[in-house]
Amino acid sequence: MTIYGASQQQKRPRFYRSLLCCLLLCSSPAWAQGWFGNWFAADEPLQVSVDEAFINVYSGPGRGYPIFHVVEREEIVTLLKSRTEWIKIKTKRGLVGWIQRDDMQFTLALDGSKPEFPNSKQADYLVNRFEMGAAYGDFAGADSLSMNLGYRFTKNLSAELRYAENTGQFSDSQIIAGGILFQPFPELRASPFLSIGGGTINTYPSSTLVQTEDREDNLLQASIGTYVHITGRFFLRVEYTNHYILTSRNTNEEVNEWKVGFNVFF
Repeated sequence: MTIYGASQQQKRPRFYRSLLCCLLLCSSPAWAQGWFGNWFAADEPLQVSVDEAFINVYSGPGRGYPIFHVVEREEIVTLLKSRTEWIKIKTKRGLVGWIQRDDMQFTLALDGSKPEFPNSKQADYLVNRFEMGAAYGDFAGADSLSMNLGYRFTKNLSAELRYAENTGQFSDSQIIAGGILFQPFPELRASPFLSIGGGTINTYPSSTLVQTEDREDNLLQASIGTYVHITGRFFLRVEYTNHYILTSRNTNEEVNEWKVGFNVFF
């Protein structure tokens, strides 16, 4: 734990504000188009033509859903999105349904070539919007157990809520915070991210200590980490977080935390 005097207390909040502005700037489509190409651009729906006698169309993404339509040879369909082993399509007549991913081998791109599709596991990761996870780590020597719930606005930008309990020799603490997470390369198996956020920390000193009292303080957070795809919708998340605690005393505190956990997208 690092303690900052009054001369340094003004610099740290400026750093967090600058980092927040940077993340918000990265989320601007106009800026991102100039620097990151098509990362933030809405992909044009892919159209293919059927190269088989027919392909079954289901009412939902699963074998338990009924077949309510078939698309026939040379019929053109628009691919809307994927879910596990299923592709959502729209026909020329406006019918919307699902076909099995394996049936895409019986289609052709409009130029007559075989269309290329992203790996199903990678596609699932990019289109799923909600995320939940749990992690264990070290909070300046204290054991840390945390949970997070996030929502993905784009494939690069997420917002999340965080709750953590830290158990130490001299005090325990609870953290409730929110943050913005920027992931520049979500298609990579090991995908780095940056995050900034803020919230409150409640500290409960050990009862064996004298002249101590519970306290509640605001804090700022800056994180860097990596998502590692394991299988399906499951990911390993490794993260380092710097907590800057804005205490009511003359000095602020800085705490570094390392943690590792598992997240699932749904």
